[in-house]
Amino acid sequence: MAPTTRTELRRLVLAFPTVAVPRPAIDSAAQLARFLRASLLGLFVEDPRLLAAASLPFVRQLDASLRAWRPFSHQRLLEDYAALAAALRRRLLESAQTSGVPAEFAVLRGELDAVVNSSTAPTDLVILFESVATWPLLEPRAAAGTVLVPLDARPNQGPVVALIGEADDIAIGVAKRIAASAELEIILVDAARQHSSAYWAGRGGVDQAQAGQGADRGAARLVAPRNVTASGGHFLQSGLPAASLVVLTRTTLGQLGERPIAIARSRPEPWLVLEDR
Repeated sequence: MAPTTRTELRRLVLAFPTVAVPRPAIDSAAQLARFLRASLLGLFVEDPRLLAAASLPFVRQLDASLRAWRPFSHQRLLEDYAALAAALRRRLLESAQTSGVPAEFAVLRGELDAVVNSSTAPTDLVILFESVATWPLLEPRAAAGTVLVPLDARPNQGPVVALIGEADDIAIGVAKRIAASAELEIILVDAARQHSSAYWAGRGGVDQAQAGQGADRGAARLVAPRNVTASGGHFLQSGLPAASLVVLTRTTLGQLGERPIAIARSRPEPWLVLEDR
């Protein structure tokens, strides 16, 4: 994929699970769409295997409100799906309106990954409402990347943090564009060489690291992290500064192993993991 394509993302595809997603988590996705000047497409994917199981006469469902088992009927599942899809559609459209971005919603049926892959383009980002801890289990996608949004996520106005693994890492250009569009500061953590923004600022900043990228969108202000040592290694041991978004590539995430996953488990901001094929 050409570098210019990577920085011209136009749509975020929200793959909704068949459970309720809190409004603040959807607000976080809408905030990212505003940062990227992108539209939103919400996909509610009904599980055909669960629908097939609901047709069996001996299947029962635990009703948490009644604390009792009840028949698990095909019709009841369809009604539950319809009610949940309607609630998610309403929340998505409300969040999109608040953020000022266009949004659409569709109900489909099939295997989640297959439906999402067939509904996305190479310039899309796929949003999953789950922790980055599940990322190693995910297969590569045709889309440009995946945004992992925890269910307890809330919109935050902190800096954009980019974990970079090499000098020409595509995460720098994407993070710079997001930060510039949102008028946010940007913090770089060089995970490969154990440098942070304190090092990059001394080298002339992110504009030299990615000369010419995103010049038409203004400059992102590179800052050193506050109250955190300048060592990238210390970052990954003690955590990262509070952020509105963390950006890195699939390769960098794989190289860092369990350290970023352990950090992400206790943090509410979305993580954007870019495919760097």
